[in-house]
Amino acid sequence: MTVVKPQIVQAKIVKKEQLTKTVILFSFTLESPQSIQFTAGQYGAFIIDEKTRRQYSFCSAPKDPKTFEVVIDTAPMGPGSKFFLSKNVGDTMSCMAPLGIFVLDKTKLRKKIMVATGTGVAPFRSMILDYLENGGSDDVTLYWGMRHEDDLYWVGDFQELSIKYPNFRFVLTLSQPQDSWQGKRGRVTEHLIQEELHLEGSDYYLCGNRMMIKDIETQLVSKNVPLPQIHKEMYF
Repeated sequence: MTVVKPQIVQAKIVKKEQLTKTVILFSFTLESPQSIQFTAGQYGAFIIDEKTRRQYSFCSAPKDPKTFEVVIDTAPMGPGSKFFLSKNVGDTMSCMAPLGIFVLDKTKLRKKIMVATGTGVAPFRSMILDYLENGGSDDVTLYWGMRHEDDLYWVGDFQELSIKYPNFRFVLTLSQPQDSWQGKRGRVTEHLIQEELHLEGSDYYLCGNRMMIKDIETQLVSKNVPLPQIHKEMYF
């Protein structure tokens, strides 16, 4: 990972897309400076007011240094949620970026397993697009755990990637689906442990609910997965 010194950037909102009732995708164009370099998986600390900062992962691949995207879950209705809800296309926002070390280790020739709950999928979208589109050849599996059908977005995009790139697999599971749900059910932890045959031979990237992260880490360690192969970023 090339270390890029973080700086205050000014970025204009060019798109505000409602993905679900509470999740919104914001697309930005850089104004000052006119470009930044970030590594897939990194984030920006958005300046809410003089004392308040909120961290959001870049969910776009770092292929265009003049743009980036973030996805915001406004359900908590905290300072960050309210701030982003008040913003519209044309507004300018400030953030400190790039920040974070939750990035893909491309030097290790092992299967890369990503596990997300909720908007914890954001950095993985960036990582997956960047890795696959730049010729990454290791097997990559994304396990994404959500609660309800109404919570879903990007599902078609991940399914299309799994068809285009044979080394990418997408596993979606709902913990509280309706009776009509035809997909996988249950907690994402259960599917990971049941479906991965050689746990100790992979690298793990965990992002989202801290209880999910703690649970998976405990189970992986109990099955002889070395701690250096487990990377984590807690969202909530």
